[in-house]
Amino acid sequence: MNLFDSNLYLGRPTRGAYAPAATAVELLAEMDRQGIGRALAWHVAQRDVSPVTGNAMLSEAIAGQPRLYGCWTILPPQTREVFRKGEDFFAGMGRNRIIGLRAFPGQHNFLLNRQVFGKWLDVIAARRIPLLLSLENGVTWPMVYQLLEACPTLTCVLCDIGIWGVDRYTWPLLENYPNVCLETSLVALEDGGMEATVAQYGAERLLFGSAFPARYPESAILQLRHAEISDEDRHKIASTNLERLIAQVALEAEK
Repeated sequence: MNLFDSNLYLGRPTRGAYAPAATAVELLAEMDRQGIGRALAWHVAQRDVSPVTGNAMLSEAIAGQPRLYGCWTILPPQTREVFRKGEDFFAGMGRNRIIGLRAFPGQHNFLLNRQVFGKWLDVIAARRIPLLLSLENGVTWPMVYQLLEACPTLTCVLCDIGIWGVDRYTWPLLENYPNVCLETSLVALEDGGMEATVAQYGAERLLFGSAFPARYPESAILQLRHAEISDEDRHKIASTNLERLIAQVALEAEK
């Protein structure tokens, strides 16, 4: 399989991970060991230190690494820490191979909603920039539901979503919001979870993710390799779906 990982990070976290990769070189070495060709990465400093510092560290780390794309972390635009007045945020994304955004509202003390982000939600949605939200990292299900109700066209990738009975949370979102996708690192651990989701909503709604270094990549790879789905669907989940999302991202200013 041509694996394109939608959910991994580099850097040394302040709390445990089984074998973190401190640098892009170390991360690429681990990807090679696992047979992962490309990745959409973030830097743990974006969560544990500061989004501003972490965004810069990520950009520096993936520079000159064609196998790595990045996600910047956002903060409320009112504070002008990330969305700075006079700067073209989206042009900066393009210069730095950043094609997704992340938010850690629990860790960074803000509410991820329409009142806070206002027009930025509509801009991000119109530009088809994926917003990756981790249910293990400061995001709650009510928060996700309220955000999508406020911006139903948002391209949203839900990561680290849990295992048992999680379809009761995720399937209503897949049914109501066409641009919502699920990352597979924990879907892979529920027996039949991947197959059931593919049968109900199609393989297009799943993106392969390993959650390295928080989890062992082998589990997600093994489950995808042996899932009782067609080879066509397997390849969609492995890489094609994320390639499609990236191709849709519009970072250049409209003329």
